Amino acid sequence: MDIKLCILTALWGRPVLSKLFLERMGCLINTFGISVVAVVSGDSRLSDLCDINRVCHVNCENKPLGKKWNTGLAACKDKNFTHLMILGSDDFPSNDFIRYNISRLSDGYDYFGSRGLYMFGGRKNFRGFGELFYFRYGGYLVGPGRCFSRKFIEKCNWILWDNSRNSGLDGSAAKRVRKDKFIKKGSYDVAEQGLFLVDIKTTGNVSGIPSGAKKNPQDFVDFVNKNLPPQEAENLKKFLIKTRAL
Repeated sequence: MDIKLCILTALWGRPVLSKLFLERMGCLINTFGISVVAVVSGDSRLSDLCDINRVCHVNCENKPLGKKWNTGLAACKDKNFTHLMILGSDDFPSNDFIRYNISRLSDGYDYFGSRGLYMFGGRKNFRGFGELFYFRYGGYLVGPGRCFSRKFIEKCNWILWDNSRNSGLDGSAAKRVRKDKFIKKGSYDVAEQGLFLVDIKTTGNVSGIPSGAKKNPQDFVDFVNKNLPPQEAENLKKFLIKTRAL
């Protein structure tokens, strides 16, 4: 199966972190020839950054969040993709993470993702500041990096989230999955596969580091250096140094 991936994300505030994220998306576009669509709220600088990094974008009010994400989903209709990946604008995937997903999706999954996720505490005075964590979500898939087939999205009439929701969006989409008994589901664990997908927790996050997340012993700087291109790694470290998280 020839996989054509599209990434859907949402932007609001946090211009510096968003700039770093969009640069990561630009690299993925150049490397894999994928599509990236962002739904943007507020700051016009975010739209300009999208243009610089060849990220398609559409504007929408920030709340309700369900409506915002569905607006972005509708903007993906004209993209040539077989599978859609969901990433927050603070979720940083490595090239190997994308390569792994494209390879696995070729097995024909309609719903696919990781059961675990790395998190780094970049929010001062909150749990885990300056520390790397790993969170396993039991038997469920974490939100970042979760993939849906176009076939499944079409069956949902291009509505994956309840429009009125401002929280619990991952569960809202998963509810639609549970209702369909005929789709092919698959999962893996980011840590077990030696992959890099890190949620950078800073001011403005929908959620903080959950109590069930466990501290990870590996050095975060070394982890970043090994998995991101040198200039991107350097820029991310500089940002976190300014927040005093490093």
